[in-house]
Amino acid sequence: MKKIVFFILMYFISNSVVFSAQNVTIATYDVLPPFAFKDTHGKLTGTYIEIVKSAVSKMPDYTVTFKVLPWTRAKREIESGMMFAILPPYFHAHDWLTETEPKRPYIWPYSLPLLMQRDVVVCNEKVLATASRIKYPDDYKGLTFAMWRGDGRAGEKFTRLVAEKKINVFLLSDMETIIPFLLDERADCTVTSRIPFAWYVKKIKESGKYQKHYKKGVVLKEVAVISSNEGYLGYTDINAEKNFPYKKDFSIKFDIEIYKMKKNGEIEQIINRFVK
Repeated sequence: MKKIVFFILMYFISNSVVFSAQNVTIATYDVLPPFAFKDTHGKLTGTYIEIVKSAVSKMPDYTVTFKVLPWTRAKREIESGMMFAILPPYFHAHDWLTETEPKRPYIWPYSLPLLMQRDVVVCNEKVLATASRIKYPDDYKGLTFAMWRGDGRAGEKFTRLVAEKKINVFLLSDMETIIPFLLDERADCTVTSRIPFAWYVKKIKESGKYQKHYKKGVVLKEVAVISSNEGYLGYTDINAEKNFPYKKDFSIKFDIEIYKMKKNGEIEQIINRFVK
């Protein structure tokens, strides 16, 4: 009888732990493999997704749900305080500011860095023959870029030159659309993360679409590395105390797990699963 009572008590205790775990919702995208994308079964995966899932799995007080959104909408939900966190922004505390005064970062804090990304300029090789393209973005005036809508990796000066109509930009929905756009010579260049661009080129070649869009003489070439940036988990700092009272506790515990994963090599193992 005592054993039965003991197992009943253990059942309710274990289930109460499960039921009391706080679920956190993180906005992300699914259009940039191998960082975050849907596999052939429609399951969200990628280096960033698996790093966060692994870290949260070691935090018994929490579970995680990913909400896939267009990047511009994900930023709006963070800025409005409606979303707990966003994955994986670069560090934008200096330029992702509230519209109302006093202007301040609407993401704070950022987690420990999860992994390093390198941003590059890729161009149709023909534009290299017409002028020197050493200094970015000044040496790219007069060119047309195809860019992922909502992506800020091109930088403030690039954005200013676009506003001054010294650089033309087509805003497209995803990276997979940009490559055919370049192959069709509808744009001269793009600013992109190096590894996802290579991933998509390989995928498009395997599908036969590369040959369909390829025009004779078009060679896409990496022209310059413009930045090396680390991706983070970023938390909203708008109405966070009211909407997400567990934010501080979660962010501290999450950083502790990320630190451990870096030290024991787990993050490197996750990256190696996706990037050979």
